[in-house]
Amino acid sequence: MFEEFQIKYPSAKIYAYDVYHNEIKNSAWKKCYGGDVFPLIKWDEANIILSLEGDFLGVEGNVVEQMRLFSDRKNVNDVKSFNRLYVAEGNMSLTGMNADYRFRLRPDNQLAFVLSLLNELITKKNISSPAVDANIKNIIPSFSLKEFASQNGIEYKKLSHLVDDLAANRGSAIVYGGRALNEQTQIAVNLLNEVLGNTKTYRPDAVDISKSVYSSNEELKNLVSSMNSGKVKAVIHFDTNPVYHLPQDLQYEKALGKVPMVITLSESENETAYASNYVLPISHTLESWGDYNVRTGVYSLQQPVISPIYNTRQKEAILLNLISDNPQNYSEKLYLDYLKKSWQENIFPKLSSPFTFEKFWIGALHDGVITTKEEAPQSPRSGVSKFPSLWEELGMGLISHKKVAGFTVMITESYRLGDGRYANNGWLQELPHPVSKVTWDNYAAISERSAKVLGVKNNDLVEIKVGNKKVSIPVILQPGVADNFISVETGFGRKNSGVVAQEAGVNVQPFYALSENSNSPWMVTNASVSKVSGSYKVISTQDHQNFDDALTKNAHLKRDIIQEGTVLQYLKDPDFLHKNKEHHLPNMYDDFAYNDVKWGMSIDLNRCLGCGNCIAACNVENNIPVVGKDQVEKGREMMWLRIDRYYSGTPEEPKPAVQPMLCQHCDQAPCENVCPVAATQHSPDG
Repeated sequence: MFEEFQIKYPSAKIYAYDVYHNEIKNSAWKKCYGGDVFPLIKWDEANIILSLEGDFLGVEGNVVEQMRLFSDRKNVNDVKSFNRLYVAEGNMSLTGMNADYRFRLRPDNQLAFVLSLLNELITKKNISSPAVDANIKNIIPSFSLKEFASQNGIEYKKLSHLVDDLAANRGSAIVYGGRALNEQTQIAVNLLNEVLGNTKTYRPDAVDISKSVYSSNEELKNLVSSMNSGKVKAVIHFDTNPVYHLPQDLQYEKALGKVPMVITLSESENETAYASNYVLPISHTLESWGDYNVRTGVYSLQQPVISPIYNTRQKEAILLNLISDNPQNYSEKLYLDYLKKSWQENIFPKLSSPFTFEKFWIGALHDGVITTKEEAPQSPRSGVSKFPSLWEELGMGLISHKKVAGFTVMITESYRLGDGRYANNGWLQELPHPVSKVTWDNYAAISERSAKVLGVKNNDLVEIKVGNKKVSIPVILQPGVADNFISVETGFGRKNSGVVAQEAGVNVQPFYALSENSNSPWMVTNASVSKVSGSYKVISTQDHQNFDDALTKNAHLKRDIIQEGTVLQYLKDPDFLHKNKEHHLPNMYDDFAYNDVKWGMSIDLNRCLGCGNCIAACNVENNIPVVGKDQVEKGREMMWLRIDRYYSGTPEEPKPAVQPMLCQHCDQAPCENVCPVAATQHSPDG
């Protein structure tokens, strides 16, 4: 559609961006193997997973699919096929919370970690690979895993277990580098997987397909330069918010003021709409038609659930109207007709269907998804690579073991708000963070040791300064955070973006930078952090950050709230979790006799990852009211279920445990008698 727009208006230029993209991973993969896109991973076939600053269960990639594939290897009926997850990261993520072994490690030390693992595997385990030449073999021994463990406060014994697991599971393991790691580290991760033969765990039959080609740094700089010089006469923002999202170094908002005509298509008010001459309100996703092709051979359709509530138009229809020969003749069917024509010309012929297109179309709408037998545009090539030349090019042999001075600060995608586009949704603002359980705010996650050095405690304010950029933000002492490291979520601190989003949290977007020299745009090193006067109350639905409190440390173990054990314990004694018999408490009502079938519900705690997505779904399904930050502080949140998170261990090496807490199906609860909508009543069969 954008190509058609450019044909109609030849002088028009299209720019695209994504705050959280995979461009660094894709670039590293292309240098190593020639393919344009990093391949899909067969998570369900990986016996051993090592995730390096990669939250693949939280915010990176197709999280729903990855969760399912990962948890498929946690089936209690097939215990011997359990996978094992190792995670090395700076802040406690959802993926780290589910790790079997977790290592506290600043992201800027990940490259040294990978090279140390390569040394152990190549030099000590004598694993050979065509990707490793004599030069690499000569340089690798300078990276000692034992020395690395000592420098970073990691138990060497656990790292040795990791090396043994990787060596014993060659071809059925995966080392995953998170998108925030720089290109050097991504290439080293590719080499590590190549040496281990782990390219077998990449899918050769399908890849992620991105229809957007993101603009380069130079293209964005040239755009701003043209805007400042008066060469740009009109700008159309197609459901984007670059004033908030783009790096502040570009000064995009200032340049926008020099453009005579600024038009923004937006579903809701935001910073970019506020800086525009005209705002065209567009329909919500649930009011719109659409289609998607994000995977080889998989096409899906989106249908409107309701007609537009307000006087809005579908954004694609607006664009098609501008392209049409008669822009004055707008029709609501514009995009639907365009969509049907596209499917008839491009997708229907791939199926060799015996039906007419109209019958096929009705069937596609009914099913929602159709699949074709297309071949992936590229597949990974094991053993054929450019690693020796890349090693020379990147100068990996000259990498220093010395620690970077100051703090390393990483900005991360919000579990609840994404890049900020959902900030005006009260349900999502009130949804507890899956790890910290904080609502309505972001914060600087910091280790207990770093907090003592800075002289701060929970809710104190610190100033983070990087060059001429500085932000004041409250701190939370988060167990499991690496020392001299701070992690902050983006998407908060919005302006002119609706009553819900207004002033919720702190805007840390100033630290988001252009990705220069293949470095991470989400990570800054050598940052200055200092305590400032004042405080800011951060509200959590579960105050378990403090390990000094005798009531909260190991609470689930002391009170026998969660039954836990290891796979080895289960193999030795499958009934070891049943030793504590359930207690039958006295009941003021007579028990009801269920003579036939009685239905119930159970949750497999081996597969529950603690993400909290079920809470959001429950809130929407049951129209649960949002009570606001002040009422959450008083314990008055009205969500019908929660995911409890408990800590054992130490602040440096916490062992999280999660447990869904919802209706217990106790059959004779007082809620049945008082519920005004009969939502809690149950039938004779349970």
